[in-house]
Amino acid sequence: MEDSLNVERFLSVLKRNIASIITSMLLVGILAALVTYFVMTPKYEAETQMLVSSPGDSVVVDFENIETNLQLIHTYRDIMLSKTILEDVITNLDLDMTVQELSRQITVTNQDQSQVLSITVVDESAERAVEISNEVAVVFQERIVEIMYVDNISIYAPASVGPDMLPVSPQPLMNIVLGLVAGLVLGMALAFSRAYFDKSVKNEGDVQKVLGLPVVGSIAKIED
Repeated sequence: MEDSLNVERFLSVLKRNIASIITSMLLVGILAALVTYFVMTPKYEAETQMLVSSPGDSVVVDFENIETNLQLIHTYRDIMLSKTILEDVITNLDLDMTVQELSRQITVTNQDQSQVLSITVVDESAERAVEISNEVAVVFQERIVEIMYVDNISIYAPASVGPDMLPVSPQPLMNIVLGLVAGLVLGMALAFSRAYFDKSVKNEGDVQKVLGLPVVGSIAKIED
């Protein structure tokens, strides 16, 4: 019985405040759209892929060399994001940023058991993202010979600017949906907060609940 009354109260609060809840949802959704389109700066992503191959010209698959290369990939990732490599990239491209700032824009990954290293760069400029991604690959390919005395790195797929290169962030649809959901939650929270703190008596049921006495009669409001 008590659960039934709680559900009825819940639905009653929603019904009384449905207009304010919808208004809150729309306002926050519109705010999210405005921030997305007019405040947030679009960012583009470029990817250069490098292949860690076995030394020599043999076309025979050497599984021992492949396993060695897979183990080296973790070391290669650390070197690629090192100060030595990134300082050269900044100098070569005349970038107005620090090593730490550039490092935050770069992600180096590889799939499990794959000899392909992916250099992903996110930047506000599509052209600069492509330049940085390719330059990191070129500098690393040159410097790894000096650092580790190995020459088994090749640029497999350089990044390029294409007509279909769209911003990876912000995501307007996702932001607007999140704004609508946030507005809905905010509107419901305000509605239930008002209902919880509202101690005024509005009907016979409120009188009975406050006084603990049965209602034996009521006087209708007389219109002028």
